[in-house]
Amino acid sequence: MTNSSAMPNTSVMSNPSQQDRRQYRRVRVSWPVVLNVGKNRYLSRSLNVSMYGAKVRTKARLATGTTAQLEMVSSDGTPLRVEAVVWRVDSDGLAFLFRHGIEHPLLRKR
Repeated sequence: MTNSSAMPNTSVMSNPSQQDRRQYRRVRVSWPVVLNVGKNRYLSRSLNVSMYGAKVRTKARLATGTTAQLEMVSSDGTPLRVEAVVWRVDSDGLAFLFRHGIEHPLLRKR
């Protein structure tokens, strides 16, 4: 895993009407995810992942703004670890914004 230092343009991420204008490609993947929040660990699954965020289906009940460590394992076995914040709570899962970008061959910039 490699971290990028630039933060994403969050205004693009927060406006659903601009989904097709996202700077970073979002890929639908179902990767195992462990959410580490304080001393709690939640086994979860990704719904989609981009360089700067992920949507995660989980039983964890976290509030917007909660910080978590995400540990994901990609389909090719690559471990990805990143600090993230709950950006949005949706009916199908939690949307996380990563503190630093992640790099993986599936997550190329548009």
